[in-house]
This record gives sequence, C-alpha cells and structure tokens, in this order.
Amino acid sequence: MRLKGYLVAMLALVAMLGGSVSARADDTQAGGQQIVPVDNGTTISVPSKGDHTVGATIKAGEVAQGVNAAATEFTTLFNAVIPAAVEASQSLKSESDKFAGGLGLITLILAFARYAATRDPVTAWVTLFEELATLGIFASIYIGYQKFSPGFYNWFQTLANLIQNGAGQGVAASIGAAGGAAFEAIVKAYGATSWYEYIALTISLAPLGFAYIILMITSVVFAFMNNLGQIQAAAGIVMGQIAVALGFSSFTRGYFKSWLDWMVSAGMYCVISAILSRLVTGSLSTAITTATAKGLSTAQGATYVLDLSLFIFLLSFEIPKMAGMFGGGANASGSLFKKAASVATGGVL
Repeated sequence: MRLKGYLVAMLALVAMLGGSVSARADDTQAGGQQIVPVDNGTTISVPSKGDHTVGATIKAGEVAQGVNAAATEFTTLFNAVIPAAVEASQSLKSESDKFAGGLGLITLILAFARYAATRDPVTAWVTLFEELATLGIFASIYIGYQKFSPGFYNWFQTLANLIQNGAGQGVAASIGAAGGAAFEAIVKAYGATSWYEYIALTISLAPLGFAYIILMITSVVFAFMNNLGQIQAAAGIVMGQIAVALGFSSFTRGYFKSWLDWMVSAGMYCVISAILSRLVTGSLSTAITTATAKGLSTAQGATYVLDLSLFIFLLSFEIPKMAGMFGGGANASGSLFKKAASVATGGVL
C-alpha cells in the first residue's frame, strides 16, 4: 500500500509539472509588434509585451538590432573592394596596352584588306564601318575603364535598391528579426518558469532553439552570398582592362564575352537577394507573426517556426543558380555551406 501511495504521489507531481510548464508556455505569447529603430535608419518589427523587457538583461529587439548591425558591417567592409579593384587594375595597364595596341592594329589592317578585296562597294563600305564602329566602342570603353568598371557593377546595385524599395529592410536583417523573436520567446518562457521545471521546458523548447540557430546561420548565408557577388565583381574588374583589350579583335573577342558573362553573374547576386527579400521575406515575417500570436514557445508554434527556418535555409543555396539566369560565369557552388550543413545535421541536409 505504501508503494502504491508513492506511485500515486509521483504521478500527481508529474501531472502538476506538465500542466505548469504548458501554462507557462502559453502565457509567453507576444502581445503585439514593436517598431525598433536600427543603426542604418531603418526599422524592424519585433514582438513586444508590456515594458518591452524579455529577461533580466535582454530587451525586445536587441537580437534583431545585433543582426542588422552585423549585416551593415559586412556591407561596410566590402564597400571598399570595388574602388580597390579599379586601382589594382591599373597595375596591369602596361600589359593591357600591348594587347590593345597590337589587336587594334591587326583589326584595322584586316578591315582595310577586306575592303580592298571586296568587289561590291556597298558590302565593302558596310563591312569597314562595322569593324571601325566595333573597334571604336571597345576603344572608348578601354580609355574610360576607370569610370566604366565601377559604374557597370553599381548599375546592378541600383536595380537591387529599386527592388528592395518595396520590401522594407534587407533580407539578412529580416531573417535576423525572425530569429530574434524566437530567442526572446525562449527567454520569456524561462523567465516565467520555476528552476525545477527547466529540464521539461528545455525539451519542449528544443525545436524553437534549433529554429533560432538556423535562422541566425541563414542570415549570415544571405549576407555572404550578397557580398560574394561583390568580391567576384572586384576580381573581374582587376582583369577587366585586359578583357576589354581582347575585345578589339574578332579573333579574341570570345574572351571578352566570357569576362562580361562573369561580371553580369556577379552583379546579379545583389539583385537576386533583393528579389528574395521582396518575395519571400515578407511572407516569412507574416508567418512568424502568425506563429507569435499562437505562442512561439508552444510545441505547435516552435515546430512551425523550425520548418520555416529550414525552408529559408535551403532556399539560400539557390542564390548562385538564380544569379546565373543570364549566364553562369561567376556562379558559386555554395559547397562550403552545404558541407558544413551536412556535417552539422549528421547528413540530413
């Protein structure tokens, strides 16, 4: 009888703990959305409640602000890459001048030779003007290369800004804000729970914790992919003056076309990132808001956010493929992140 009484008491205690954890988790639902300013003048919508305090030392929106500051710092670090590449390209000018002078002379000689060898005067003049016009275009680009090369890449940045104008904050900052909401929900749940319930609460919040980690990694992946295009464009700019010189002759113009393909693909990275920000991130924010209304720290809300974070994480690896829509010259494979994800997940991804 005594053993039976102990068992009844243990079952009652477990039931009380389970009910308490469930009640605490349900009580941690966010009550609304707070507009939080960030360093670059934009704003981020984050869940808020009462005095906007999540924990003893954590305030609502701090994680989102940290992610946005990191993304801004990434951009600041790489902003100087393009001017440095233009300056570095001038160190190859002596070699590119040899290509330009030699190929330009060969093109002129062949153009006049074809003109003299053509019996039809109309065809002769048309062929000559086409060769001279093409040579003149490449010569003008070559002479003004220092202004042409950064302007070519900045045009893609302009396209990205036009697309991003209707999408609000950047994709990395948006994903970071979603991760911040998940982290704050975890802190709220622990703050509203007694210490002896931490083990049970940790188990119930495991999906939400994984979602936070995945969202943070995804925000870095998007920032990396966006700046990877800038690095590839900078590498192309360094060798670009030689590529333009090779375009002086029809015999070597294929090398210029390959370089142009590389530059277009590199510039498309920021454009694709802006497109995903407008098309996907808005839906992600809406989904996170829906999950927040149901209670992020509940099993349903945590699993919901985890599945969304995995989807966005896998989507980030498609940026290189999308950037190659006009050619795959500067496509990155993303194998580094794929291998890291495979190791981290034990081969699941």
